[in-house]
Amino acid sequence: MIAKTRSLCWGWLVLALVCSFAAASDNQPANVAGKWQVSWEARMGTERGILQVEQASSGLAGSFQGGSLGSPKISGNLEGKNITLKLDFQGAHSFTLVLVGTVEGDSMSGKFEIQGLTDGYDWHGENVRPTNYSWTAVRQNDRTQSASQQNQPDRK
Repeated sequence: MIAKTRSLCWGWLVLALVCSFAAASDNQPANVAGKWQVSWEARMGTERGILQVEQASSGLAGSFQGGSLGSPKISGNLEGKNITLKLDFQGAHSFTLVLVGTVEGDSMSGKFEIQGLTDGYDWHGENVRPTNYSWTAVRQNDRTQSASQQNQPDRK
């Protein structure tokens, strides 16, 4: 009887440990450090660029390069697989692009909003407050970068 009770206690202890490790791993922030090809759909069409993301635990920093929008600094955070990135565009008409979404392996996606424009309209007089703007990003590894560089024409 004592052996059965001991076995049952060990079984419950093992089950409790497995469950606590599984719960802890769900709360760990995803790894998003590195280079990402990002694109977003908005009123003016598709914008594309490269996010270079640095990660310290759940805090994010980095830079964006691409298009005619400039090269803003990036800030943000992670909570498990939930990500928030802020791209602060400076200039005559400064604004912040706030990307909110989820990370799944080597891809991220979600919705975004534009902050910092007076009355919700840009300098063209267009409304920038819709909530249906979407974005996606794909991690760029060395092979992806090498292949895309090989397919680029030589610009000397």
